[in-house]
Amino acid sequence: MKKILIIFLIIIILGIGTFFAFSYYQKDSGPQGILRLKAYPSEAVLKINNKNYQNDKGFFNIQLNPGEHNIFLSIPDYSFIETKINIKSGEIIDLGDFFLFPNNWEKENVVLDENIDQFYLTPDSNRIVYISKSSKFDWYLFNRSTQEKELFWETSSLPLDISFSSKKLVANLGDNNWQIAFLPKSLIQNSVSLTDAFKKALTDAELKQGTTSLKIIQADFYSQEDSNLIIRTEDAFYFFNFLTGAIKRIYEGESSPFFLDENYIYFIKGNGVFSKISFDTKEESQVSLYSFSIEDLENTKIRKKDDDNEFLIIEGSQKACYLESPQSLPSIIGENILDGNFSLNEQEILLTSRNKIEIYNLEKQIKSSKTLYTDIPATWFLNNDYLLFLKDKTLNIFLIKENKIWPVTSDVKNNNFLYDPSINYIFYLSDKGILKVGI
Repeated sequence: MKKILIIFLIIIILGIGTFFAFSYYQKDSGPQGILRLKAYPSEAVLKINNKNYQNDKGFFNIQLNPGEHNIFLSIPDYSFIETKINIKSGEIIDLGDFFLFPNNWEKENVVLDENIDQFYLTPDSNRIVYISKSSKFDWYLFNRSTQEKELFWETSSLPLDISFSSKKLVANLGDNNWQIAFLPKSLIQNSVSLTDAFKKALTDAELKQGTTSLKIIQADFYSQEDSNLIIRTEDAFYFFNFLTGAIKRIYEGESSPFFLDENYIYFIKGNGVFSKISFDTKEESQVSLYSFSIEDLENTKIRKKDDDNEFLIIEGSQKACYLESPQSLPSIIGENILDGNFSLNEQEILLTSRNKIEIYNLEKQIKSSKTLYTDIPATWFLNNDYLLFLKDKTLNIFLIKENKIWPVTSDVKNNNFLYDPSINYIFYLSDKGILKVGI
């Protein structure tokens, strides 16, 4: 009986061992998985478990056995990326684009002038408007193609607000002093006082009453005929052509700052109703049935997807709301939010609060948080994985998924930098003038 029991136990042990050996063999010899990624620069070397892999113009398509793998992407004198993946049999893992950044960025001088205080890109990104301080503030238009510059305007103060059309700019120089300047100067030699033209138009059209506000709070161009502007005062909106003097009041009452789309003005009324006005019909309609907060209405921010009627609204109470459709109730996606914006592919939302950023994924409806100390709100860079942020004059790149930071430059002046996603160039102001870096 004892021998039979021993034999039985041996059979069981051998069976278990055979089962696990077969399972291990099956796992090891089963269908492989595939890892895909695109590396920039294309010369980057990919190591997986210390084995080097070749690439086709930066694109990697590698078959791997199931299991965990160490990934190391590098190139001399550049940053590196190190991560891990766990791939299953038959699985395809696409890590997307990986960017490696130079340890020492090559900087190109764009405009050398140590007195530059601020600069801006025109809407076509081909020209730069910069302001150089002398006895007054001298405004220059710099053509990036021809490298020519032109002094087109002088002011006694810096702008508080500025908006561009293709051939003009409108600037608030403080104390209800709104001016329109022409780009280039040869079109019209002198600037036009928008404030004076607006007041005169109200009087001529008999729209001016005893309580009518004459203080312009916001102004922007709204059509290809860039003599047409939308003006917001403390108590109304107006369509105004500053060349002909034609004016029409299109809304009466308190409101948030407006947001311009191709065909509509979007704003929140003094009663919390989210509304829009058509450029074509001049008619007002309600966008959402939900009533938004009217607390600190002037600090409300409205963002919209380029091709969809989806909105991010940051109320004056610093509550961030995502409105997916006019019929739906907005989702509250953040509290104590200072600013926010849709990502470059509009699949995520970046929310900025004090010393923290939050990324809200629209498809998965989940949010992740990162500690990030910045002097001004961070901006999207390259794709959904990277941000640009500024701290103590140092401009940095932040890889969100890996929580890694790479410095770009440490000499940014007046928090003034701009990213042009069409060409992946960063322009920034230094003590020497305007410089440019690119990947």
